[in-house]
Amino acid sequence: MYKVESLEQLIAAVPVFKAAVPADLSIAVCDLEKFIAYWPGDNIDLQIYAGQLLQAEEPLTLAITSNTTLRAEVPAEFYGFEFTGTATPVQNLEGAVIGGIAIQLRRHQELRNIAEQISCSLTEASTRLGHVAEGSNQLADFSRQLLSLARRSGDQVNQTDKVVTMIKNVASQTNLLGINAAIEAAHAGDKGRSFGVVAQEIRKLSNETVDSTKSVQETLIAIKSVTSQMGISIEQIAAIVQDQALSSEQISSFIYNIREMSEKLNEFAKDL
Repeated sequence: MYKVESLEQLIAAVPVFKAAVPADLSIAVCDLEKFIAYWPGDNIDLQIYAGQLLQAEEPLTLAITSNTTLRAEVPAEFYGFEFTGTATPVQNLEGAVIGGIAIQLRRHQELRNIAEQISCSLTEASTRLGHVAEGSNQLADFSRQLLSLARRSGDQVNQTDKVVTMIKNVASQTNLLGINAAIEAAHAGDKGRSFGVVAQEIRKLSNETVDSTKSVQETLIAIKSVTSQMGISIEQIAAIVQDQALSSEQISSFIYNIREMSEKLNEFAKDL
């Protein structure tokens, strides 16, 4: 409780007190009926003027009549900004209440709003990044499945190539057999003429088979080359996707840490 010789003595001391406090605040002094002095802050001004009468619901009126210090958190909707207000009765040296002093301390609502916006934005970013990481992991799984299919295709091409080689060998043997048959038919003269025609058709069929197997083999070689390139490309894609998923998880962890710091900043702003 303040005890002073007079309100004039208190008024003389207020500028010194206000300059010594490193905070944006305003101070009002009143007697039992009206305000007699007011010092606005840099960013807090309640538009109080000397001679302004106290209202019945005025915190200073209640503090004076009850001889009790009052404190209130005034929300932004009243004055456009949030502040903490105190109303304290002032007594003379004999203990009689002769007036009051009200101090308004600006709350850093802007800082709290920024901290809350950062927290909300980081939460949204973390959620979206989680979806990206999930999609990257799914894409990595699909890439691995596609790589497996590409490798299986390569194996199947190898197996088909073996079959074609076998057919080519059979065709070569058939061609050789046709040549031998033609020779024997020539030795037989007229009696082997019909057999010679059959031997010629066999040789023709074997030659066509050899040509076809060459074409098929060339196609298989091309497919094998493409399949191999696909496998390499898919491996590279899978590696990139895996790195992206890992980076997304790391960024998500980083965002979580920043969000925790913003929440601490919010708590700190509430105490200012």
